[in-house]
Formats: sequence, structure tokens, C-alpha cells
Amino acid sequence: MKVTGKNIRRAFTLVEMMMTVGCGSLMLAAVMTAGVALQRSFAAVEGYSVSEGDQLRVLDYIAMDCRRSLSASVANNTLTLTVPVYYDSNTNPQTPTLTSGALSYGTGSVTITYSQSGSSFNRRVLVVDSGGTTTSDTTTAIATNVASFTVSPQDLTSSVSCSVTFSPRFTYLPSPGAISGTTVYCNTFLRNAGARQ
Repeated sequence: MKVTGKNIRRAFTLVEMMMTVGCGSLMLAAVMTAGVALQRSFAAVEGYSVSEGDQLRVLDYIAMDCRRSLSASVANNTLTLTVPVYYDSNTNPQTPTLTSGALSYGTGSVTITYSQSGSSFNRRVLVVDSGGTTTSDTTTAIATNVASFTVSPQDLTSSVSCSVTFSPRFTYLPSPGAISGTTVYCNTFLRNAGARQ
């Protein structure tokens, strides 16, 4: 039996290695492109969803407060609504009383103010008791990314008209150009206003 000292070495050739690196690079580029596209799509859908939620929230709050308000006023593009005292300080419902054909819900006043502060849209609720003491003063940002808020003071004895413009959250464009914002409109009937009683 003859033993030789030669070791047989096997490996990939240079051409095979270049082909493997090239194929791997193509697959990695495809995965990276798909990942970036999916992230961009997710950001667009998320921006749309958040914007739609803000728009619906603003419209719902304004419509709810306008429908139950006794009076409305506009000053410096701020909508101020006066609402009956439906709840006491412990958030228990007030029992209404009927006097000369009109319902009253308790003493004091509730003033709700809508205004824009920077890019936020704020709702301020100020509760004052019958003695003139402020029992609650809460300001809540109910929407963000607001570009403008406009109230039309045309007839505040029967209805309130306002518009809110939201800046776009997802602003990617393949070519240069402006992306316009979304404007929502609210025209609400003041069913408790003094002119209707």
C-alpha cells in the first residue's frame, strides 16, 4: 500500500465566487427596496388614519357642543359657546326644572371655547358656579397638525359655520410640488339658541 503526502484541496473558483456575490447583492438590494417601500406605505397609511381621526374628532366635538349650546359668539377667530349646566361638580346629571315653558339645568354656566394654538386645535371648558367661582378650567388639544381654523360669524342665532384645514402628515412626492392640506367643514344648527325658544 502506497501513501502519498499530497493533500487534495477543493474550493470555489473565482468566477463562482463572483457569481455568488453578484446574486447575493441583487437579493439584498431587492429586500432593502421592498423594506423601504413597505415603511413608506405604512407611514402614509398611518398619517392618513391619524388625520382622519383628528378631523372626525373636531367635527364631532363642535357639532355636539353647538347642538346643546344656548348662545355662540366669535371673536379673534375663536368660537365661544355657552352651554347649560348639565352636570354638577361630581359629574352627576342635573335634574332639569321647567319654568314658564323653558328648561333650566342648574345654576352657573359652562363656557366652551374652540381655538387654534400653533398647530394644535384646543377645546377649553370653563365651569363657573352660581357664586362666580371657577370650579373647573380644562384645556384639551383635540387635534394636531392644524394649519388654519376659520369661523364664519354670519348668523350665530341659528347656526354656526366653521372650517378647519389640516396640514398633510405624509409629504413624500417623487417630483417637486406642493401637497395641499385637507379642509373639513362644519355647519351646525343651534337648536337651544335663544332665537328658537
